[in-house]
Amino acid sequence: MDFAWLVDEWEVTDAGQVTEVIAWATSQAEGNPFEVFLRWEDHHTSKDGRLEPYSRYALIYGRPAIVETTTETVFFESE
Repeated sequence: MDFAWLVDEWEVTDAGQVTEVIAWATSQAEGNPFEVFLRWEDHHTSKDGRLEPYSRYALIYGRPAIVETTTETVFFESE
C-alpha cells in the first residue's frame, strides 16, 4: 500500500518557554501526534576551506506519526 505523509511545518520565534511551544503545538495538532525540534545555526568547512552555515535540529518533544495519520512539526530557535 502506498501512502504519503501530510506534514505541516511551523517556525515559532517568540515563545518564552518550551512548554508554551508544546502547548501551542498540542492545540494545532488536534489530537494527532507531533514533534517539536530545536533548530540552531552551525557551520562546516566546504571542500575549498570556506566556512558555510547550516541548520542543525534536535528533537525535544514528541514522536513520529504512524501510518495513515497526520503529523505536525514545530521548530523554534534558541537565542
